[in-house]
Amino acid sequence: MSQDDSRTEAEPPSRIPWPPLLLLTAIAGGALLDALLPLSEGAWPPSLRVVGGLIVALALANDLWCASLMRRQGTTLRPDRPVSSLVTAGPYQWSRNPIYVANVALVVGLGLALGSVWMLLLTPAMAILLRQLAIEPEERHLSQRFGAEFDAYAAKVRRWL
Repeated sequence: MSQDDSRTEAEPPSRIPWPPLLLLTAIAGGALLDALLPLSEGAWPPSLRVVGGLIVALALANDLWCASLMRRQGTTLRPDRPVSSLVTAGPYQWSRNPIYVANVALVVGLGLALGSVWMLLLTPAMAILLRQLAIEPEERHLSQRFGAEFDAYAAKVRRWL
């Protein structure tokens, strides 16, 4: 069996697409908790809202860059599908998980832009769950699929930043 044949038969790192579910839960959960149990009184400084908006814009730009790189290499963006190629260029030079870094930044940015203390408080829980439910299974998947190539990459590039 060729390597390409084994790649099409590989098991996905997870059957559940945890990253988008965790992202949406943090955003929606923060908004709901803000509506039910608001923690901030009064208006947030406009400068925090501007910084939040910039963080959101940078996070979205990073996601588009990563998606473009993955598409060019012919691999999936979906975390519940097996990958066919190891992407190490662009933001993957500095982080093994730049999309997840951007997801965390997106929630922080939205929290600042919207004045949502709850979104900010939910961010660390989302990051921990991302590591446990998505990153660690994906790293095992990549190590099984690409062996020494992934192991060398993982030794050189940090998980987050």
